[in-house]
Amino acid sequence: MNYHLAPMMGYTDCYFRLLAEKLYKSHITTFSEMIVDKAIIHNEIKTINKHFLVNNISAIQIAGSEPMEIKLAIQKLNNIDRINHINLNLGCPSSRVQENKLGLALTQYPTLVKECLHALKTYNKKISIKCRLGLGLEEDQKYIFEYLSMFQEFEIKTVYIHCRNGVLNLDTKKNRTIPKINYELFFKCKDVFPNMELIPNGEINDLETIKHLSDNNINQFMIGRQFTNDLLFIEKLGLVTIDNKVRIISDYLDSFEDYEYLNLNLLKKAIFTLLSKVNGAKKIKKDVSEADSIIKVKKIFESNQIWN
Repeated sequence: MNYHLAPMMGYTDCYFRLLAEKLYKSHITTFSEMIVDKAIIHNEIKTINKHFLVNNISAIQIAGSEPMEIKLAIQKLNNIDRINHINLNLGCPSSRVQENKLGLALTQYPTLVKECLHALKTYNKKISIKCRLGLGLEEDQKYIFEYLSMFQEFEIKTVYIHCRNGVLNLDTKKNRTIPKINYELFFKCKDVFPNMELIPNGEINDLETIKHLSDNNINQFMIGRQFTNDLLFIEKLGLVTIDNKVRIISDYLDSFEDYEYLNLNLLKKAIFTLLSKVNGAKKIKKDVSEADSIIKVKKIFESNQIWN
């Protein structure tokens, strides 16, 4: 099985992504937070250096609705060696992105989406899409089938599908609860588009769900908030084995020693995702919170018997 860390604003920064990559190695693919094409066009160096380490293996998720601006951003990304995969966001329902026709809002305009895909295809490495099953509360098989056909027309085969609709007049939190999960429609998509690599996202947070998807020939899963709650949860489910976590964390912390944009609080936030349901977690979190350097954080993990 392979796992994909869903792009999430405020969560999938370079600190959290690298920690996931160190723990799960080739079992996981990670994605940056959504980055608007304008940030790449107008502030390329700072944007890339802030979001991607020198040895980055994450995909960059971008958003845009002006084909020329997408093309300009991609011209820059084509020359950045540390980026090898672009994911276009066509699924974010946030009110902050709707005003500029980004994310889910862009899918109201299929002709414009096509123009954006034309621009996206100027990228010379891997391309994928992140989208929703539908737009609005009602199930709409036509919506997802037409968009998958469009992606296929542009020879974009890897599509991450959030298995619930998106609703533009609901806030982001309600979009995670009110539209119902619909894995059955996702299975239909797999049947109708057998030559595409379709990867499900949404509510994949327990063994029962993973088994249900696996029983329907799914062996790749995009997981978001469950990883932010407990980065080790798939190990706890017995799906992956991780040896010598303390050594992995030590190696992880060493990666940031010379990082120009180091934010110790964001690094700690990533570390805290390892401590769900761990004995003595409260004290360890307190000690980590008070640490004023990477070296001190490292000593906390090396001096505590956190994992047997």
